Amino acid sequence: MVDFTYIKYGVTLALIAILFGGGLGLSFGCCEDSIKDSFKSSAKAALADKYKGDASAAKKVVKKSWVYFKRAHLHSQTMGVISLVFSLIVAWLQFNPKFQIGISILSGLGSLGYGIFWLLAGILAPGMGSMGAAKESVGLIAQVSGASFFIAGVGLFALTIHKMYIKKLP
Repeated sequence: MVDFTYIKYGVTLALIAILFGGGLGLSFGCCEDSIKDSFKSSAKAALADKYKGDASAAKKVVKKSWVYFKRAHLHSQTMGVISLVFSLIVAWLQFNPKFQIGISILSGLGSLGYGIFWLLAGILAPGMGSMGAAKESVGLIAQVSGASFFIAGVGLFALTIHKMYIKKLP
């Protein structure tokens, strides 16, 4: 039996990330054309200023924005599931409560934040005139969430190796 006392917040964040990604996927089915039209409208409004009148450059950014939306969907769901697994493992192996809280929350925040980064980059890019500018404007979200997720993974790996090889499991 897994005790959720120390992992409940991280599990909640992971489930929110999974639902966020699932919601994006559902929105693709019902609203793909509307989403793409909003990208086109943003790019059209910025055509003279950001794209210097180059419609083909704007079209490229609009197309890539849709790719970023799909990345938001896939990263949120995948990382959310991985975060959920991290939380369950750290609780099941009964690591110190501080490690349970840390790994669970860091991985949960990472999974949610990274999907949000891709979504925001996709939304912002058409109006900013480039993917690079959009990613840079919200890059801190990617850095913090990616680092959080990575730290949680490395921490869980180290604790698990320690428990399996140094402090033998019963």
